[in-house]
Amino acid sequence: MKIEPVTLEGRHVRLEPLSPSHQAALCEVGLDPELWRWTPMRVTTPEEMAGYVRAALADQDAGTALPFATVDRASNRVAGSTRFMNIDGPSRRVEIGSTWIARPWQRSMTNTEAKHLMLRHAFETLGCMRVELKTDSLNRRSRNAILRIGAREEGTLRNHMLTWSGRIRHTVYFSILDSEWPRVKEDLERKLARGTGAPGEGRPRRVDTLSETQVEDLHRLYQNEWWTEGRTLEDVRRMLDATRILVAFANAETDRLIAFARVITDQVYKALVLDVIVDPGARKKGLGSELMDSILNHPVLAQVRHFELYCRPELIPFYERWGFKEIGDGLLFMRRG
Repeated sequence: MKIEPVTLEGRHVRLEPLSPSHQAALCEVGLDPELWRWTPMRVTTPEEMAGYVRAALADQDAGTALPFATVDRASNRVAGSTRFMNIDGPSRRVEIGSTWIARPWQRSMTNTEAKHLMLRHAFETLGCMRVELKTDSLNRRSRNAILRIGAREEGTLRNHMLTWSGRIRHTVYFSILDSEWPRVKEDLERKLARGTGAPGEGRPRRVDTLSETQVEDLHRLYQNEWWTEGRTLEDVRRMLDATRILVAFANAETDRLIAFARVITDQVYKALVLDVIVDPGARKKGLGSELMDSILNHPVLAQVRHFELYCRPELIPFYERWGFKEIGDGLLFMRRG
């Protein structure tokens, strides 16, 4: 397996082989201290960015990395950087890492498409049998982003490295195998397809509060589920009055509620995800993933340590994709009434 500099181009981004010519553009967007909060090195000055580029290119010369500049095609501006690293040719294994995206492009299609381009190149061109990703155990946003692309969490290396501040970092490892790539590819391409339409073309619209008509829609959705049958419209209204965190999606054309979930949390230790529900006519279109993505990245839940939920056995594989695991330590689910 021989990895050589290559340009990878998609609909939203272009990954160009990193070079010293990118340094000024990287400085324009990449000196934000928050971008380097979790990393072994900190880049907040032009001099540090020059050192960052030199180190990346030295790793490339050594055959252990292939760094890219991430370019937003719409504006032709550099939006960040990423790389193949820890390259192990004999074992057909690479890591995708050292990824950062500047603030204007965060929570856009930029990172999703960049990962799609790199994974496709790794599995379909380089013939990798394994792609690794890793992140700081405390970096909940990064962990969720890695899970969103379809990687599987494997475990945590304790006291793995020091961050630039001297803090001892535990590192969580994830992987995607060649046998898993077809499923991951299909899911990523579905996400990218949803992100290419213009607003109002019938794509789901996120709503944070429900109109009276949407409350009635939710009541109807509940009637389709065995676990909520018998709830009256007044029950639903009282429940919503007591709900601080809800995530919902409506049809962009009709405004009809088509997906819903709510969360109970102490904002520190636990968040219990309840009533995850998608309209039967809107299933198999990624709305369940949209709900989980919105919940796990909700600003009120950013510091929560544990997310919990109840689900039927057939849904376990779906929630495992988001890092949930079955608990079999003797705890019992108990109910009164």
